Amino acid sequence: MKASSGALLAVMAVAALATTALAIDYTVDDSLGWDTYVDYEKWIADKVFMVGDTITFKYEPYHNVLEVTEADYGSCATGSPISTHSGGKTTFELGETGTRYFICGIPRHCTNGTMHLKISTVPYDAATAAKMEEAAAAAAPSPASLPSPPADTYADAKAAPAGAPTTSTSAAASASAPRYQQPAAALAGLAIAALVAIAA
Repeated sequence: MKASSGALLAVMAVAALATTALAIDYTVDDSLGWDTYVDYEKWIADKVFMVGDTITFKYEPYHNVLEVTEADYGSCATGSPISTHSGGKTTFELGETGTRYFICGIPRHCTNGTMHLKISTVPYDAATAAKMEEAAAAAAPSPASLPSPPADTYADAKAAPAGAPTTSTSAAASASAPRYQQPAAALAGLAIAALVAIAA
């Protein structure tokens, strides 16, 4: 009985890890954020929102984010929201499958036809998550490279120790690193915990 309980625990730990390994934090309309006159249907058209992902609204202080029912979404009703958020940045975790509805509660911002967003969340799928991660990485703007200073500028003034990363190499390394992936140490720790549970 202990072995089967341990195996079940190990399977659950691996499943939980798999669900969050490639989770994506989507920023609503990447460049313009949560604002009027943005086509959010166009923005979601090429995205698959999966359990474990998050969605972040970034907006000016004169906007807000209301999570509402499907009926209130259809009529832009603001009287009884599920939740109300303000402050310029709000993140929602997509923790289960289903559809969630968001509107701006400021008069006419939803009814003008733009500040409403419907997010349908599907079960986690590793292959789809990998494709979405690749698409997000390809769509991300590449950091602008700064020109190198002339060779004789500050050459001897403050030389970094040999092998120490410079600001530009650190930025390049972080820009090329995979996003939202669990550290290898965490994966190894979970694998060891699973083996211990099975052996117990």
